[in-house]
Amino acid sequence: MSNNLLTVNNLKTVFHTEKEIVHAVNGISFSLKKGETVGIVGESGSGKSVTALSIMQLVKKPGEVVDGTIIFNKNGEDINLLEVPKNKIHQYRGNDLAIIFQEPMTSLNPVFRCGNQVVEAMRVHQNISKKEGENQTLQLFEKVKLPDPERVFNAYPHELSGGQKQRVMIAMALSNNPAILIADEPTTALDVTVQKTILDLVNNLKNDLDAGILFITHDLGVAAEIADRVLVMFRGKIVEEGTVEEIFKNPKHPYTKSLIACRPPLSGRLKKLPVASDFMKIEETVSGDWQAEETAISLKKVLDEQYIPQTTVEERLLKLRSQSPILEVKNLQTYFSKSSGFFKRSKSVVKAVDDVSFEVFPGETLGLVGESGCGKTTLGRTILRLIEAQSGDVIFQGKNLMDLSEIEMRAVRKDLQIIFQDPYSSLNPRMSIGEAIAEPMKVHNLHKTSKLRKEKTMELLETVQLKREHYYRLPHEFSGGQRQRICIARALAVNPKFIICDECVSALDVSIQAQILNLLMDLREKHNLSYIFISHDLSVVRFISDRMVVMNQGKIEEIGAADQIYYNPQTTYTQRLIAAIPKGF
Repeated sequence: MSNNLLTVNNLKTVFHTEKEIVHAVNGISFSLKKGETVGIVGESGSGKSVTALSIMQLVKKPGEVVDGTIIFNKNGEDINLLEVPKNKIHQYRGNDLAIIFQEPMTSLNPVFRCGNQVVEAMRVHQNISKKEGENQTLQLFEKVKLPDPERVFNAYPHELSGGQKQRVMIAMALSNNPAILIADEPTTALDVTVQKTILDLVNNLKNDLDAGILFITHDLGVAAEIADRVLVMFRGKIVEEGTVEEIFKNPKHPYTKSLIACRPPLSGRLKKLPVASDFMKIEETVSGDWQAEETAISLKKVLDEQYIPQTTVEERLLKLRSQSPILEVKNLQTYFSKSSGFFKRSKSVVKAVDDVSFEVFPGETLGLVGESGCGKTTLGRTILRLIEAQSGDVIFQGKNLMDLSEIEMRAVRKDLQIIFQDPYSSLNPRMSIGEAIAEPMKVHNLHKTSKLRKEKTMELLETVQLKREHYYRLPHEFSGGQRQRICIARALAVNPKFIICDECVSALDVSIQAQILNLLMDLREKHNLSYIFISHDLSVVRFISDRMVVMNQGKIEEIGAADQIYYNPQTTYTQRLIAAIPKGF
């Protein structure tokens, strides 16, 4: 009998498709001890989440676990979870083993109040009254630091922020005092401050419960903040394993090196971010397996070659500011009325954008950063008049957009484009990507014939590093990173001068994020584009931006050169944002 809480040995999980068998988890072995946090790191498709689902026995057809053992040690007795009958697995799932899923909005039932969902999870496994369950749930909400636990108990999921919903999910996972807690990307797409709160919370709860935690993430920086040991997964296999210090200070596998390098460094500025292909090339073997060959380039060499001298950064800023602004925002105000009370009779005003003024110069990237709800996205959409402002001016190339009629505004939209956060909902699922990219050209009467528009579309596909033959494919045939490239190609289709990037890399893996950021910078130089780059991730904004605007509760906290704000923040709010960035080891 081992002293491990969980022992996974030679686990294999496959998915059957019409064309092939996909080895999502391909013979992995690892262990988890009581009171230990093991981080599982890798990109989408590496097998991280399928590993979690396999342990919880939640893999559904066409997937199945085909080999291996998952030994859970309960009170000194070793239990192979793969041999537990399906009608008995619920005795362990949710009780001894709990999971926090990545997306709380789809994990919580939208038609039930949050508190009742946690009470239900308790009463399934414990012989307690409804009243007892309600009292324990309120105590749990306090434990996970939810503000006003009674309000949250009676709230529906849509009435809570992303961070609050995630804390409800954590409370539900902890409701039966599990021995093992699996956290599957619980901080992806959350603000850095909310992310830090969740990480601190998981750490504290581990100490309180003496539980074992499997923490799944695509971000090595996040893993470094919380894990004792790290497993690096790539294409269904564990390619490297070690302590946080070993992985960060002396990564062995080229894939691990690429994951570390893809994250914008906090120590300086790079011309471009390294990507996986800088460190490794992948070759398929005859059996359909793969092998990684190291390119023999050290992590330090790749980074050293890309660093930009500070004098070059300062010279670029001076050159940009010597021009006339392409965009001027003056005293912009966007307010929303909010109804509350049982009959929705009580009205209050939310000042989403509150007297905001700034300017953007041709060829410049202005970063817009702040927590969810600070007004970033509303500001971007107000500039484009997708949301109407109460007052203020938006002057683009000498024209005040607020004074234009709908017909006049339609003509200007050719020069002002937006790339949305979610590439999945931004594309029509029934329209081929070629048609989606060509559609704006047709609307704005660019390129006289459909043949010319098709040729231009194929050129744009190559510009964003996709293939011409992708023209006829539908959105579901592409990964998230590829779909975001399609959205960028669509924005470029009308030859814009100005693009608003609204959280366009926040939900992407760090390696895909690096590719998209590099692409945006290349396109900026090639086409002299100007960007407003909206994000809650200050390290990403600092990498791509010349200047930075920090927003808080609809107002500008501070504005200045990106490096100046990062290294010398003037306000307490900005200092808190910077302090929350995962620093690595």
